[in-house]
Amino acid sequence: MSDHWDIYFCEIEDKFSSIVLDMDIWKEIDKSEYPYPKVLRIPIKNPGESSIPTNDEAVLINDLEERINNEIIDVGFNVGRITTDGLRDVVYYFSKQYELEKVAEKYFLEHGYEIEVHNIEEKNHWDFYFDFLYPNKYQIQHMGNRNVIEQLQESGDKLEERRRVDHWIYFQSTEDKDRFEAKVKLLSFNISSNPSNDEEIYSQIYRHDDVDFHSINEVTDSLIDLAEVCNGDYDGWESIVIK
Repeated sequence: MSDHWDIYFCEIEDKFSSIVLDMDIWKEIDKSEYPYPKVLRIPIKNPGESSIPTNDEAVLINDLEERINNEIIDVGFNVGRITTDGLRDVVYYFSKQYELEKVAEKYFLEHGYEIEVHNIEEKNHWDFYFDFLYPNKYQIQHMGNRNVIEQLQESGDKLEERRRVDHWIYFQSTEDKDRFEAKVKLLSFNISSNPSNDEEIYSQIYRHDDVDFHSINEVTDSLIDLAEVCNGDYDGWESIVIK
C-alpha cells in the first residue's frame, strides 16, 4: 500500500457517501499481478449522522480491518472503502483466489457482525478501482480545497469573511490563455500581471469569494470546466488568513 490515502464525499444512489482510497497504490505495483478484486460488506450497527459509524464503532471496525490487512499482506491488500446508507464496503485486490470470508469471519463474528464477501467482476484489470472508487476531476479538486480550508482553519481563520482568492491555470499556448482570460473577465475575475515565458504559460486570476467548502467547490468546478474548454489545466487556489 502507498502512503497517499485520502477521503472524498459523493452521492451513491442518492445517498451521502464517503470514500477513503489509497490514491497511489496503482503506481507502486504491477496491476496485472493482482487480478482478483473482492469486497467485504460490513453492516454498521449504530450509524450516526450521514449513516457513518459513531466514534467507538468506527475505532472497532478500523481495528478489525487492520487485522485483516496484516493477515493478507502476502497475497493482497485493501485499496479503499465506501461508507454509505449504513454499510461499509471494503475493497481488496488479490494475487490469487483467496478465501477472504473465512479471515473476515474470524474477526467480525465475535463482535456480532453478519458480514458478506462478494467477488467483483471486471472486464479489464482494476476497472472497479478506476471507474468507481477513484475520484473524478472535480472530486480531486474538492480534496485539495478541503486541504486548503483545513490549513486556513488551523491558522485561526473562521471562514466567515469574503476575501480575495487567487487561482492558477496553465496553458499550452498564449492563444488559449488569452481566450480563457476573456471568458473569466465576464465572470468578474481580475487578471494578475503574469508575464509568461516559453516554459510556462499560465494565468493568475482573482476574485472576492467565500471560502467555505460548498462555495469554493462551486467556484473551482466552474473554473475547471472553463479551463478545459480553453485547453488549460486548473492548478488550485490560495487565500490570505483572516482572523
